[in-house]
Amino acid sequence: MPPTPRLAYGYLRVLPGLGIDDVLRLHRDLVAFAEARGFVLADVFIEAQWQQLKAWHEVVVHCHTRNVRHVVMPSPEHLHTIPVLAELMKDDVEREIGGTLWLAASLETTAAPEQEARP
Repeated sequence: MPPTPRLAYGYLRVLPGLGIDDVLRLHRDLVAFAEARGFVLADVFIEAQWQQLKAWHEVVVHCHTRNVRHVVMPSPEHLHTIPVLAELMKDDVEREIGGTLWLAASLETTAAPEQEARP
């Protein structure tokens, strides 16, 4: 009997300037990222409305009801456009789902120098 696949959900936000081709590419990138780490994406939730969290709340509910503890996102900007806030939100989300929020692009590679936190 084959082992049960490790499930994850994907989430992405349609950021300003992203077109349908970009969203489709990000979707494919999430699938590839998850597969490379041994996950199967059960679904990808897309936040189509800027500054709304409807799809994000659906991800959290699905994680709880289906006992999925992994969520994959393209980059921290899909949480928040300010890197420090994105990191805080990532920590909060991981506590909420009781698992891991995987970022295909790290906070360090996506932060613009003018947005980086200063001591």
